[in-house]
Amino acid sequence: MPVLLLVVFINFVGIGALIPVLPYTVIETLGLSATVMTLLLASFAFAMFLSNPLLGRLSDYIGRRPVLIVSLAVNVLAHIWFAFSSDIVQMFAARILAGLAAGNTGVIQAMIADRVAAKDRARYMGLFGAAIGTGFVAGPALGGLFSGFGDGPLHQAPFLLAAGFGIIALFLSMRLTESAAKAPAEKAPPAPLGIRIMTVLRSELALYALAFFCLNLSFAQVEASYILLLRDYLGFGATQTGWLFTYIGVCIVLVQAGLINVAVKWFGEVGTVGFGASMLVFGQIITALLSVGFLIGDAYPLAQIVLTTTAVCFGFGFSNPALSAAASNAAGKTTMGGALGTVQGFASLGQVAGLVLAGPLYQLGGSHYPFGFGACITFILLIVVIVLKRRPTIKTA
Repeated sequence: MPVLLLVVFINFVGIGALIPVLPYTVIETLGLSATVMTLLLASFAFAMFLSNPLLGRLSDYIGRRPVLIVSLAVNVLAHIWFAFSSDIVQMFAARILAGLAAGNTGVIQAMIADRVAAKDRARYMGLFGAAIGTGFVAGPALGGLFSGFGDGPLHQAPFLLAAGFGIIALFLSMRLTESAAKAPAEKAPPAPLGIRIMTVLRSELALYALAFFCLNLSFAQVEASYILLLRDYLGFGATQTGWLFTYIGVCIVLVQAGLINVAVKWFGEVGTVGFGASMLVFGQIITALLSVGFLIGDAYPLAQIVLTTTAVCFGFGFSNPALSAAASNAAGKTTMGGALGTVQGFASLGQVAGLVLAGPLYQLGGSHYPFGFGACITFILLIVVIVLKRRPTIKTA
């Protein structure tokens, strides 16, 4: 289990390292727009959307371990390529390759679910989320602190370091044993992606897929616009942005490594999603008001940012692992990799859509547009949660 959590950490170090340097690499150094910046983020998420169900389903047939090892090797190569990229075309290509490799998220979730009982999945999905949060602690901190280190591009040193972490994870993953029996050999080969998606939409997982889509569509507005908000509202540079994203990661780790267990005991898995979504929408609304100057306390702008950031991060920190645990309990055991991969694919699709929209929304008039849009989507998520809460509890097969 520690190796699996390390792998998750490595994936999100690579994602997080780009965040604090992105506006300065794309907008200021290359002279491109905020829309191009968010499209670069979206290219990674779209590739992840395509590969998550494919890798998950493939792991059901040939085993989790070989799929994980190959994806980690590709991830290392993608980080090295991005580190030495100095034009936007190569940056897009490297991030797409990294996104295809990071589609192992569904495989890792399936490996965790294979190893633990249904009653313990919320706790382990919380640790999974904590590994993500830890990656967000290390990634932006490394991206900010090592930006501009050496004679290469601003992003070179952070991504070479991320590639080094990836090599460590690759070697550790080779020591893993297979976590579950493969799907029976006499079964038909994996169905085309469109058929698998339709199968999920007609199953008990449909509302979970919709919830994942809404959660990530909403939170993508924060991912893309928060950096620009910090630059515009506080005048932050790459290093300062990296430190504030480190605080975001600490919040996520705090929630998902411990507080999530308390919340699930009190509210249940689906109820915890609703609790988190309520905090998320509160933070988004306050941030939108803050960005247009409608919030009192303008003499303390950093305190305002920390307040709204805490609400948003705690909200996402509660929602994401609880939703993962609920979805894993709804998935069939022998096809869990494919099912969770497809559901995670909807999460990536929501992230893609959110990132694609965030740039134009920001250019429309500022940070309050993407944060306001995100709040509207979070309201839809709350409606989905209410419907899920009223459904009978699903027993794992």
